[in-house]
Amino acid sequence: MIRFIHAADLHLDRPFEGLSELPAPLHARVKASTFTALGRLIDRTLAEKADFLIIAGDIFDESHRSLLAQKRFIQSMKRLQSGGIQVFLVFGNHDHLDDPWNRLDFPENVHVFPTFPAMIPYRKQDGQVVHLYGFSYAERWVARDMGAEYIRKDGADFHIGILHGAERSAAGEGRYAPFSVGKIAEKAFDYWALGHIHKRQQLSPPLPIWYPGDIQGLSVKETGNKGASLVELDGQGAHVRFIPTADILWKRQEIALTGRITAENLEKVLDRTKEEARSDECGIFLRADFSFSDTDQDRSELNDLIREFTEATNDGEEERPDFVWLNSGDITVRADWNREELLRSPHFIGDLFRLIETEGALEEAAAVLYRHHAGRRYLSPLTGEEEEKIKQEAEQLLVEKLLPDIGRMS
Repeated sequence: MIRFIHAADLHLDRPFEGLSELPAPLHARVKASTFTALGRLIDRTLAEKADFLIIAGDIFDESHRSLLAQKRFIQSMKRLQSGGIQVFLVFGNHDHLDDPWNRLDFPENVHVFPTFPAMIPYRKQDGQVVHLYGFSYAERWVARDMGAEYIRKDGADFHIGILHGAERSAAGEGRYAPFSVGKIAEKAFDYWALGHIHKRQQLSPPLPIWYPGDIQGLSVKETGNKGASLVELDGQGAHVRFIPTADILWKRQEIALTGRITAENLEKVLDRTKEEARSDECGIFLRADFSFSDTDQDRSELNDLIREFTEATNDGEEERPDFVWLNSGDITVRADWNREELLRSPHFIGDLFRLIETEGALEEAAAVLYRHHAGRRYLSPLTGEEEEKIKQEAEQLLVEKLLPDIGRMS
């Protein structure tokens, strides 16, 4: 049996997204979080007496590739060397080898794959042999299907592919070593250690093709547990277990309230929501999305109330190791309205609803942002889910502003 840890997307020392004006203790906790996650990864690798550690790309982050991150990582590799554990790693699109920062001197236990698909062998003390295959990004974009170029070489008990990339899109394009599950499955490897996607997932179960996710969530888009995979390979296949590493988790909670909102009932709801989210293992950034119905209070009044009580309920949390820091998210004031009726209505609001649904309308509205030099650099393309969310919020705002008595039309 072979036993190893599969991690990816460490993004060491990368700042969190979507946070501002945190108290000093929380700011320090956030700044250290990726290093804390790295420490937990190394601790677990040593505790599990793993044969080796695989890191499938994006150890560093090009937006903030600090000397501290490089120093901490090399120190961690030396800890594994002292424990007799080998490391096999590839560099990804965020820490590609074309950047002079990546001229690092690693200890002898660290094996870095070159910029072309290659095989590096591992021999266990009991004589078992593993062939590991991988490549590192030469530059930020890799449009070739590199996984298809991996060539299985005989002479090993187990074969493991390491690939930092994304599945090929329906249009057949891709910038991150685009691959198809079918093509890499044909290689008949015992395990595929993927990186690049920050969500933990197995592609086409029961095939042994896994993304472990990142070791520390970096924004409110990266909710849920974060960590790595403990993998055991034997004659029956790959056995994969989750290992938590994150020091801070991101969570989202929808809070639906009915009737007139008072300070007393809002305080009770927020306190209960916080305590339900609290964890003994880590801190929590909790985004609360509010929806209000059957109320005569307008959005601005409710927004002021939520902001005041969010600040109050956060008071003192920054000193707790198991903090829950509340952030208010979307606020929706729901009236009793029928979307399909509005789409068919001759009213001005009906024209606006139909315009929103026109093919290409959203892309045209957002074009001014994506044409801007800063927008092209920092904005990712909208996902289908994000597009639908924007449309829904636009429709809700139109209803609130243009049809305060919409209930009469339903």
